[in-house]
Amino acid sequence: MVVVGKSKVHDVSMSRPKKKSLIAVLSTCILVFLVFIINARFQHITVFSKLLQGSGDDRSLQLFNGEEFTKLGLTPRAPVTIRDVKTGKERKLHGRFLHITDIHPDPYYVEGSSINAVCHTGKPSKKKDTAPKFGKAMSGCDSPIVLMEETLRWVKENLRDRIDFVIWTGDNVRHDNDRKNPRTEMQIFDMNNVVADEMTALFSAGNEEDPRDFDVSVVPSLGNNDVFPHNMFALGPTLQTREYYRIWKNFVPQEQQRTFDRSASFLTEVIPGKLAVLSINTLYLFKANPLVDNCNSKKEPGYQLLLWFGYVLEELRSRGMKVWLSGHVPPIAKNFDQSCYDKFTLWTHEYRDIIIGGLYGHMNIDHFIPTDGKKARKSLMKGVEQYNRLQEGGDIAEEDDETELNRVLDHAMAAKEVFLMGAKPSNKEAYMGTVRDTYYRKVWNKLERVEVEGSESEEKKKKKKKKKDNKKKKPITREELIERYSIVNIGGSVIPTFNPAFRIWEYNISDIASDSNFATSEYKPWDEFFESLDKTMEDSLLQDEVNKSDIGLEIKGERMEEKKKKKKKEKNRDKTIPIEMPEDCKLGPAYTPQLFTPTRFVQFYADLEKINREVHNSLTESKDVFKYEVEYTSDEEPYAMDSLTVGSYLDLAGRLYGEEPAWEQYVEWSFASSGYKDD
Repeated sequence: MVVVGKSKVHDVSMSRPKKKSLIAVLSTCILVFLVFIINARFQHITVFSKLLQGSGDDRSLQLFNGEEFTKLGLTPRAPVTIRDVKTGKERKLHGRFLHITDIHPDPYYVEGSSINAVCHTGKPSKKKDTAPKFGKAMSGCDSPIVLMEETLRWVKENLRDRIDFVIWTGDNVRHDNDRKNPRTEMQIFDMNNVVADEMTALFSAGNEEDPRDFDVSVVPSLGNNDVFPHNMFALGPTLQTREYYRIWKNFVPQEQQRTFDRSASFLTEVIPGKLAVLSINTLYLFKANPLVDNCNSKKEPGYQLLLWFGYVLEELRSRGMKVWLSGHVPPIAKNFDQSCYDKFTLWTHEYRDIIIGGLYGHMNIDHFIPTDGKKARKSLMKGVEQYNRLQEGGDIAEEDDETELNRVLDHAMAAKEVFLMGAKPSNKEAYMGTVRDTYYRKVWNKLERVEVEGSESEEKKKKKKKKKDNKKKKPITREELIERYSIVNIGGSVIPTFNPAFRIWEYNISDIASDSNFATSEYKPWDEFFESLDKTMEDSLLQDEVNKSDIGLEIKGERMEEKKKKKKKEKNRDKTIPIEMPEDCKLGPAYTPQLFTPTRFVQFYADLEKINREVHNSLTESKDVFKYEVEYTSDEEPYAMDSLTVGSYLDLAGRLYGEEPAWEQYVEWSFASSGYKDD
C-alpha cells in the first residue's frame, strides 16, 4: 500500500507536475488493465466494482479464477452480495447448489477383504474378489469410510466456496446385509451423528455462539436405511423423531421442533423471504413402509404429512416465495402407494407457480421422471367415485380381505426390491427400458399431437389422422402439454452401486444482481406460522374424527353454487387434495425463465477403477489421487438443453425415446459411466 501524505514522499527529486502526471498515467493503465482482464474472463463488470471496494475476503480472488471454473465445468460468474436486514449479515450468492445423496458409509469395510463377504471379512478367492481402498463399483458393498471422507474433502477444496446451499437426501448408514453384524438402532443414530458432524464442520460459519450459523445452508432428509428396522417409520413423536431432531438440531429451524417431532419434515429458507427448500419425509408415502396403507385415512402418516405439505405450500405462496422439494424416496408410482402418489403429484401440479422442482435419491440411478398432474387428478376422481359406490352399497367390508392381501403383497414386493438395492445391481437396464417405454414414450406421443399454430401442412394432418394412437384425441398446445407435467430428478449416489456421483445445479440470479434492494426488505418470521400450524392441524384432524370421514367426497367442492352445500362440502373436503391453482397465479421458475429458474447442471463422478489402480501403483498419498471429474453437463449432447425448464425436459424425453444414440449415451451416464450391463 502506498501511504500518501508522509514527508518522505515529497523528498523525491521530481517536479510536482511531472509526478502527478506520471501517477495519473500509471493509475489509468492499471485500471484499464484490470477492467480488460475481468471483462475478458467473466463478462461481468460488477465484479470490478466489488474488487475495488475490497471485501477483505482472502478467498474472493479464487472465486473469480476462470480456469478453475472451466476445469469444474461451472459457469464463470461473479457472486452477488445480499444482506439480511434482520441479522445485518451479508452473504454471497453464487447461483449454484449441491445435491448429494446415499453416502452409505460402512465402518466394517476392510480393504483387502472379500467382496463376496460384503467387503467386511474373509480372504478373497481371486483378485477380482478383493475389496479395494475406495470401494468397487457394482460390487454390492457399501462405501468405505475413506470414500466419504475424501468425497467431502474434494467438495471442500473445489466447491464449498462456490455454492449457496446443499440438498442432502439421506441414507447415511450401511445396508443391513451382513448377518454376522446386524445393524442396531444405536449404530444407525451414531453413524448419522458422524455424518451430520462432518457436514457441519464442512459448511458451518464456525460461529461458536451460534451453531446454526452456516456459510452454506444444509438441508438433510431421512432415508429408508436411516431408520430401524429399515423402511419402517411411525408417525411421531417417537424416539426416532426426537433423536433425529437432536442429530440435526443445527439444520432444523428451532421454531419447527414440534412439527419435526411429528413428521420428521421441515422447511429451510436458503435465501430469507425469497427461496426455501422443503425436506419431506417420504417414508410416510413409501409403499415399502409396513406402517403406510394409503393417504386417504386421517390416521395415516401420509395423510397428515400431506396436510402439513399443503399448509406450508399455501403459506409460501402467500409470501411470494419459491421452493425446491427434497426427500429420499422419489415420488413416482413405482415407490408410492397410489393415493399418496396421486395426491403428491397433484400438489406439485397445483403449486407450479412456486415449486421449482424436486430432488431425490434412493434409486442410485441418475435419471428423471415426468409426472402428469392432469392424470393424477383423474385418478383421484376415479378413486373417490369408487369409494362412494362401495360406501353406498355397503360393500366395503366385503373388500377388506382382498384389499388387505393386496396391501401385504405390495409391501412385500416393495420391501424385497428395496433390500436388493443394498446388493449387487441387477435388472437396472430393464428398469431404464421401462422408463423409456412408459414415461418417455407417453411424452413423445403427446409431443406428436402438439398443435403447431399455422405450421402444419394438410398432408401432415392427414398422416396424423391415420395414426392409431392419436384417433379421437383432442389436439393440445405445447403450453398445455408443458403445464400438466412436473419433473422428478433422481440423483446418482456416492455409494458405489455404480461410480460415486453428485450434481451441482446452477440457477438464475441475474435479477438479484440488478436489484440493489433484493433481500433487504422485511419478511415475516416463521415462529408464529408454525405455532398456529400445529393448532390448525390438530383442529383439522379432530374435526375429521368427528365427521367420521376417511376420504374427501368432493375434489372440486369449493365450486358449489349453494352456500349451504358449499359450507358442508368445505367442512368435509379432503384437505390433502389441493384446489386448482388460481387463475391469477403466473407460472413459476420451473416453466418460464425467471429468477431462480435452474439453468444448467454439472454431473460429477469418481472413476473408482482408475483411482484404485493409481493408488495401488503409486507411492503418492491417496488425497493426491482421489478426485471427482466432470462426467457431463446438461448443455452437451444428448441433453443439449439451453435451460432446465419443464419444457426442455419434455423435449429431452421425446428425444430419448425417438433417438437410439441419444438413449445409449443417456443410459451410460445413468449408471455413472461404470459400464454396467444387465446379466
